[in-house]
Amino acid sequence: MVQGIVFASWWLALLFALLWVGIAWRRRAVAFAYPTLQLFGTARRDWRQTVAKLLRTGAILAVLLALARPQWVQWESQRLQGVDIVIALDISGSMLASDFYPNRMEAAKQVIRDFVALLRRQRSGDRLGLVVFAAESYTQCPLTDDYDFLLETLAQVQNAREGVVRDGTAIGDGLTVALHRLRDSPAKSKVVVLLSDGVNNAGQIQPRDAAWLAGQLGVRVYTIGIGSANGMVSWHDPLTGRVRYGQPAGFDEQLLRSIADRTNGAYFSARDPQALKAILRYILQLETAPLPTVRRQRQVTELALWCVVIALSCLLLENLLVHAVWRRVP
Repeated sequence: MVQGIVFASWWLALLFALLWVGIAWRRRAVAFAYPTLQLFGTARRDWRQTVAKLLRTGAILAVLLALARPQWVQWESQRLQGVDIVIALDISGSMLASDFYPNRMEAAKQVIRDFVALLRRQRSGDRLGLVVFAAESYTQCPLTDDYDFLLETLAQVQNAREGVVRDGTAIGDGLTVALHRLRDSPAKSKVVVLLSDGVNNAGQIQPRDAAWLAGQLGVRVYTIGIGSANGMVSWHDPLTGRVRYGQPAGFDEQLLRSIADRTNGAYFSARDPQALKAILRYILQLETAPLPTVRRQRQVTELALWCVVIALSCLLLENLLVHAVWRRVP
């Protein structure tokens, strides 16, 4: 544990100190040098005047110290047991299939929220990231242990049919972007959880090539097939405002199973939201490993209030001594 005192607003105390010195210097500068009482000899200073002056000076210094905001800071190092996990979420048009309520993508987003809540309750040290992909892929949230931030970015995820990216399913590209987020991770256990309906029809990188790359980087990929073969794609037409239904959403389990096998991961089939939630819980039980780094927690205790108490005590004691204890009646 490392501990010490720091001053959060030292510049403010310095400003008031300079102002105080300037006012005192100006008062001395405008005083007349004559007439003088030096001809009558040096005046003897009473010890009570010295005590009163020391109390006033102590009060002023305590106020300046309070303005500087002294803080007692403690740094504690904590070794963590955690995993770096990147969730790759399919946002293609086929994820609007209605075999999940209200559709596959929204159901997956809700399960991710439940997954984060489970991490809060049972684990500490896991870092999460979020990658989304359709015909194009991008990082929605980098690896972080700030789960609130991740949930905020998750809430902003929209389907490709809403015009965010081109529609399509580029599983290889999405997996590659997720691997890029884990490439420099110091964690011994690195995981990608890929949620998709599994029909790859776009992108520049083949899913099996991305799976080979994951194996080279030591990243396990857990693939989750969402939905069923008879799921129907539906969406709201922005021109007419009506719900339109398209062709049945395909579901390529073989591809997802192949990706998982190449990375020593596992494939799961989620036929309903409850099964999807159970799958994520199971993955969480499988993955746990210590991070080679430590987290340093900062604990701050404000000391300015004690300085104010000291200043008021000095002023109160001075007034009590001068106007009560040391007061002389002629």
